[in-house]
Amino acid sequence: MAKDGSLEHLDISVSDLERSGAFWAAFLKDLGYREFAKSATGWSWTNDESTVFLLQAESGYLDPPYHRKRVGLNHLAFSVSDPKQVDAMATRLKERNIPLLYGGPRTGRTTYAVFFEDPDRIKIEVVAPLAARTLVSPPPLAGEGRVGAPSGGGQGGGAGGSITATEVITYAGALVTLAGLGTLLGTQYRQLGVIGRLAIPGLVAIAALLVARALPGERARARRAQTSLLTLAVAAIGLFTGQLQAEILGGPDAAIPPQTGYRIILVSALVAGILAAVFLVRVRAGLLAAALSVSLLVAAIMSVLRLQLEHGWAVEAIFLITGAILVAAAEYGRRQKVLWATEVLAFAGPSMAIITAFITAQDGNLPLEIFGGVLAGVAFAVSVYRGSAGYAFAGGVGLFAFVLDIEFRYFQSSLGFAVTLVISGLVLLGIALLLARLLPRLRR
Repeated sequence: MAKDGSLEHLDISVSDLERSGAFWAAFLKDLGYREFAKSATGWSWTNDESTVFLLQAESGYLDPPYHRKRVGLNHLAFSVSDPKQVDAMATRLKERNIPLLYGGPRTGRTTYAVFFEDPDRIKIEVVAPLAARTLVSPPPLAGEGRVGAPSGGGQGGGAGGSITATEVITYAGALVTLAGLGTLLGTQYRQLGVIGRLAIPGLVAIAALLVARALPGERARARRAQTSLLTLAVAAIGLFTGQLQAEILGGPDAAIPPQTGYRIILVSALVAGILAAVFLVRVRAGLLAAALSVSLLVAAIMSVLRLQLEHGWAVEAIFLITGAILVAAAEYGRRQKVLWATEVLAFAGPSMAIITAFITAQDGNLPLEIFGGVLAGVAFAVSVYRGSAGYAFAGGVGLFAFVLDIEFRYFQSSLGFAVTLVISGLVLLGIALLLARLLPRLRR
């Protein structure tokens, strides 16, 4: 007999019954449900205690689409008895290529849960009680790990957002190792010999990868610790690649011309960038996104030096291509619903192209300066469309640089221009406030 007040059935309207039905059929079967009924407009499953009905939404009600941050349902939670079942569910979801929110299962004060979304982005939680222990931890940070994640309401969110001793030690170890590696190569370069110069960065990279692999990857804390180790490995492999090229050319006693030196650094940066991209796809962490951005920035600078480009549109073209690559990576991450890495890339990509436009306009190239200002405006527009802090920061930095560049080149810090800037800034703040008030209403 059902307990008074228990949920007897649940009706969910979906935009595409066949697509959502296939998703829910596989998921509910894993929880022990069986198909109850199916028709052209509905599909249902039951476990004899509760029943889930999917209903095809009428065409007139498909827009606007579902969003859990609006008034109404936030998410659905299905209980299981053992945390191992949560891990098993996470494994099956990955096998079906269903992205996990927050990077994977999360431990709360009294629960262990995995979160994911159905085809209409209805958030689902599978949660188990922690039988053996109770953890006391703060609630998760708002939106941590994935785009659109709410700031509360899920039992599985607590400990994933806290910093542990393991993480702090791992971060510190990675930084100290990287500093030591740079110091050794910078101050004891000749004394190390060819074997030492190659073996030390190589061993650091291997050790970082082995420790990262040894850490259990199903916890958010462990994945954050892995990120610092993988970033260390990227830096060490980049150094190893550069040193190997230098040794092939004769080592410290060789007279390496500047163009060859630029090529060595370019190849090393590209190798580091490729590795950072591979690890980023796997771990989806903001620190690796930063490593990828820095690697491509170094590669772009070395390309400019190798091609002996001084300033102007040719230099801007190289950084524009580099920025476009990072923006494309950001948009891919957005489709995968990754948050922090996406925002890092969304900031780095436009910023490179925007700032370069002002730096390379050394001869008063007004069209190039205006182009940089237009890019800043586009970044702002995209930030509104995408709801992206990364694009917004890039646009803000770009607009600030544009204003300063125009003032110093053409107005020589005149009082009138400064007053105009203040008024323009206040107008922008007013527009921001207006958008904050109006956009939620327009999206209803």
